[in-house]
Amino acid sequence: MSDKAIIILCSVIALAVLGASVTFAVLARRNLKRIVRILGAGVFLMLVAMIFPSYSIQGESYALGLALVQSMCAMLLNADAGAILSAFDGYTLGFIDFYKGVVLALLIIAPLFTVGITLSFFSDKFTRLLYRIRSSYKPTYLFSEINERTLCAAEDIARKNKKPVIVFAVRTDKNDVDAGSLDRIKSIGASIISDDIVNINHSLKRERNYYMFCADSTANLDAGLRLYKKYNGAQTSNVNMWIYTNDEISEVIFDHLYETFNVRLINEEKLIARRLVSDYPLYNAVEGGKLSVLVVGSGSIGLEIVRVAAHCSCLGEGVEAEINVVDMYGDKAQSAFDKTAPSLREKMYIKFHTADINSSEFTEILGKIKPTYIVLALGNLNRNLETAIYIRRFYGMENGLPHIHALVDHKRIEEQILPNLCVSYWTYDEDSLKHKSEFIGSLGIKPFGSYEETYSDLRISASYLDCLAVAHNAAYCGVTELNERYTPAVLTDIYNQVIFFKDFSDGFAVSIPYKLHLLGLELTDDGEGDVRLLEEKLSDKANVATLRAHENKRYEVFMRGNGWTDLPISDIKQGRLGDKLKKKNARLDNRYINELTALTGRDFDKEDELPLYNMPIIIKLANALYGKNYSVREIKKCNGN
Repeated sequence: MSDKAIIILCSVIALAVLGASVTFAVLARRNLKRIVRILGAGVFLMLVAMIFPSYSIQGESYALGLALVQSMCAMLLNADAGAILSAFDGYTLGFIDFYKGVVLALLIIAPLFTVGITLSFFSDKFTRLLYRIRSSYKPTYLFSEINERTLCAAEDIARKNKKPVIVFAVRTDKNDVDAGSLDRIKSIGASIISDDIVNINHSLKRERNYYMFCADSTANLDAGLRLYKKYNGAQTSNVNMWIYTNDEISEVIFDHLYETFNVRLINEEKLIARRLVSDYPLYNAVEGGKLSVLVVGSGSIGLEIVRVAAHCSCLGEGVEAEINVVDMYGDKAQSAFDKTAPSLREKMYIKFHTADINSSEFTEILGKIKPTYIVLALGNLNRNLETAIYIRRFYGMENGLPHIHALVDHKRIEEQILPNLCVSYWTYDEDSLKHKSEFIGSLGIKPFGSYEETYSDLRISASYLDCLAVAHNAAYCGVTELNERYTPAVLTDIYNQVIFFKDFSDGFAVSIPYKLHLLGLELTDDGEGDVRLLEEKLSDKANVATLRAHENKRYEVFMRGNGWTDLPISDIKQGRLGDKLKKKNARLDNRYINELTALTGRDFDKEDELPLYNMPIIIKLANALYGKNYSVREIKKCNGN
């Protein structure tokens, strides 16, 4: 084969390699590492093909081997470019100058791909090194999974902190992460390390925040226990742990372990339910002395909403409350509810109905009740919204009732879809030859439960509602103000030590606006921190008696909703009113208060009133913890939804 033919053949091979490289790079366009490696391999093969003629022309026996060696040298910026190009001098091919230009360009860019390929193989090492450097002087936030929960929490952290050190420690290769998630991670300046979250090393001089938010509660618990074992003997207060869980296993384990660092169990369903009744209070849905709650859908979130709505529907003797639940498998839902909240349906009007939302049976059930507060939690956004529209058309809207709340996944649904769910009256204009619309009104569907809402606004660490819970727990322990001994960190640590007290404090915090409403009061964000009106109301024994009756009922419903049942007086031992192992308590039913007083010698009326008298202290402490002062004022008008 002539020298010219060899040059032409090698040119064709180089073009084929270029075409294949570009094709594979386009197919791997969502993976930058793979693109660099593909193009780097393509440059190397093109160099081999195009350098080969320079040795073949000279009659070298090992032309292919020498071309490989020179290509390797080129990748390391060590090739003899002059000798390679001079070998093509004297040929009269029309494209020889262009050929030499391409070879020179490949010799120049080859080292760049070598650097890129090297960095792609060792990027994880560089990320770890950078993390060790940054973590030595800044707090860090580590996530064990890449999903909507972790991304929303990380984005909120990035918004509220200046250049935070955020790391996603995942066992899978970061190349397997979808492009959308990678873009969100990149936008907040976070990093990905391909390793187990427990294996990430750093000093404990700075705060370390771990978030185990996998969908699998068992995996979260496993990581949490391994972290607990790793740090339990470190005697540090700089480790904080958040564990997503929807079962009782984690609660029992961490209720037993003495927490030498802060552990928060994140029950997503409970967070969503409590946020719902806080943002949209049930007392605003009372009509004619009756509160009627309708929950459509009885999955894990739906049943939690029933429990929370039950203890928040204790609105005083003048209000009759009922809760109706509709589900395709109503009988099974009722059985599951009775297992986790035994005897609660006997104390409250809670009724389960079986019906498919697409059937006439659903319409018949709607016709038998007149709800004032409706919650859609069917597990599917479209079904929630479609059912909400149907219910609105069925009941209409008089005086803003019934309130309809639909479970949504993302804030963008609230911002893009819900504001446009409106009704207009259309008329034809002959002059403009167009139809004109006259706005009638909104369908009034309110969203709740988005990932951004649940895992942002520091909801899981320092929202005002959380501060009220920490303050309630502190007041229970006798703390009346922040000082050198009782700092916010210390109060938070005390709050985190016992799961039951923590959960009860959270429930009490949710109920504070409801207690204030019974007195004709409300919390106001006016920056003054004035609670004198509440103190005046509490000086009236009649008001305290009203609140005590409300709190006794709420406490009973709260306990029964969490699985507690009655402990017979005859089973009381050593003065303990509860059997924690069997989840039994003698104070659930207040009818036996006199017998218990005689048996224990305790003044239960005084004990029940103490948290109520503590409410001004709780609000002041919460203001100090939150750094923003809320006041207690008279209700000027009903806060409509």
